[in-house]
Amino acid sequence: MRIRKQLFFISLVTLALPWVGCQTIREMDNSLRQGQVNSLSATSRAVAARIQSDGQLRSILPAPQENDTRSDTDTPFYAHRLHSPLFIDGYDDDWISQGYTFNPLQRGTKNHVVMGLRQSQLHIFVQIHKSPLRYFNPSLTTLDGTDHLILHTKNQSYALFASSPGQALAIRMVDGQKRVNDKTREHQIKAIWLEHPHGYQLEITLPIAWARTGLSIEAFEPTNRSPRPLRPVLTHSETLSSELDVFTSLGTRLHVIGHAGHLIANAGTIDAEATQNATHGFLTWIYSLALGNRQYPQVQGTSLKGSFNSEDILSTLKGETTSRWLLIGNRPLARASSPLIDEKGTVIGAVIAEQSTGSMIDMTDQAFSKLLAYSFLASLFAAVSLVFYANWLSLRIRKLSDAATNAVNENGKITEGFPVMSSADELGDLSRSYSQLLMRLREYTNYLQTLSSKLSHELRTPLAIVRSSLDNLEHERMGKQAKVYADRAREGTTRLSNILNAMSAASRVEQAIGASEREIIPCDELLSNLKDAYEDVYKNVRFNLKLRKDPKGLRINGSGELLVQALDKLVDNAADFCPDQGVIELGLYRHQDSIIFTVHNEGPPLPSHMHGQLFDSMVSVRDKASTEASHHLGLGLYIVRLITDFHSGEVQGYNVADNSGVIFELRLPAC
Repeated sequence: MRIRKQLFFISLVTLALPWVGCQTIREMDNSLRQGQVNSLSATSRAVAARIQSDGQLRSILPAPQENDTRSDTDTPFYAHRLHSPLFIDGYDDDWISQGYTFNPLQRGTKNHVVMGLRQSQLHIFVQIHKSPLRYFNPSLTTLDGTDHLILHTKNQSYALFASSPGQALAIRMVDGQKRVNDKTREHQIKAIWLEHPHGYQLEITLPIAWARTGLSIEAFEPTNRSPRPLRPVLTHSETLSSELDVFTSLGTRLHVIGHAGHLIANAGTIDAEATQNATHGFLTWIYSLALGNRQYPQVQGTSLKGSFNSEDILSTLKGETTSRWLLIGNRPLARASSPLIDEKGTVIGAVIAEQSTGSMIDMTDQAFSKLLAYSFLASLFAAVSLVFYANWLSLRIRKLSDAATNAVNENGKITEGFPVMSSADELGDLSRSYSQLLMRLREYTNYLQTLSSKLSHELRTPLAIVRSSLDNLEHERMGKQAKVYADRAREGTTRLSNILNAMSAASRVEQAIGASEREIIPCDELLSNLKDAYEDVYKNVRFNLKLRKDPKGLRINGSGELLVQALDKLVDNAADFCPDQGVIELGLYRHQDSIIFTVHNEGPPLPSHMHGQLFDSMVSVRDKASTEASHHLGLGLYIVRLITDFHSGEVQGYNVADNSGVIFELRLPAC
């Protein structure tokens, strides 16, 4: 069976059930989500209607002043509901780590403040930008000329000051006077005064009852003549929270916020998913997997600490009813919000209803759960089958790829034994086509390798006829111009004869290789004798010998005559490219089970595009002029490769790292 049909039948199993199951799940999920949002919207509208209809509940929410904005520092102070006690040390670490937001103290200044309520105590952190600092002199009885912080309540004003960083003191201001004595000391206010790079900061605690009717905080400035107006302090309302309890249900959470986005009351919890039936855990995972990843924004940390400022809440505070999906951790959270409007039509706050999707799977019936499970099992079986089939198919392709890669060795010869698959599919056809192609290439390569000997044999007779005719022509009377043409023809026949002689020499080497006998050859002695002979032949270059002795000896089992001929070709090639009085280094050493001869000459590097063709027949790296002058056909290195193959060795040429010369390396098996 063809691979196309195999993949087609497998894809039917993998695509049919999962696609239908996913579409069904997504449609049902969309319906459930829309129904959940609609239910939350109805709940938020019902809660808003209940609060708007009760003047006492409505009065808990402060109405915004004219031109009131979110950034206006004249808005009320908000005291966060502290879920754990704070350590009063004057530092803001506790406030920052728990995510509470700092607000400007007064418009146009860098001073800021944050408040929190824990049981009956109001915690305040204030940071004032002031430089230089002027601490209280204990020898004085008033705070004139001293930096201090002033707290105004409805019935009393207080001044907080310090003589040095550490414990701060608080006094009651009588008729605007700031006299320091035991009678004016206020021990119910605790404060720590610390410095910061731009001024000072205080962490303060005082009874919340003092601030119920309003509070004003200001840093002392000599120009201040009258106290700033009191600002309301918004805290969590237990009355309003108890009203919200009536509307909460399992997995639903309700919030009431003021017009500035501060939390006033809340009720309910969204951790109801922990009460789900444990048997649905696996189905819950499948359900979430089928829905895919939904890109919902995370619930902002400020909303968890009592401040709501997301886009949907800001729209609600402008009078719009909104709904959206969010993420709390990794769980989707549905949110719907409705505005709270007073009798004048002014938005005084909003009701926010939230519900997680932890119980949505419990809303599906048993039949759908079974369908989901069966679809998953079928998909899993098909997926496992496809994985095994894909591995088996990739293994076959990998074997064919490796065989094609190794079909031609490093010397450019086509290897024997290409594996042929017996299968009747496309891979089997491809392997058989590769095998036939390589067989034809091998035959054609053999033809090309014997072409030189055939040409030299066939061309000798016509060449002899041409040469004899030219010899006879010399005895005839010829004009001056005709004699020039005859001389040119004779030169051409001479060059052609040299070419045929070189081709015949290569053919004779091939024949000699087949008839050569092997013997044990001491390579170090052979190379030492050859070095002396080369010095007599090549006078324009200098020779160095580099022998690395080895305890196992430097011997091979081969033909000494052929080995000398290969080294002659390499040295002759090196001498042609070596500059006048340059150095040719002959090297010999043993590496593992191989004897390695090296011929290193100074001179131009090998062209990068010729590295794979150096040892092919009739290939030369010489320029055209030098080739024609010396009748080089590129057969020298080809003969070296033939001799190397006879000895079951390898030969390669490469450039020196700095391109100052070339190294040819002959690697033969040691004995």
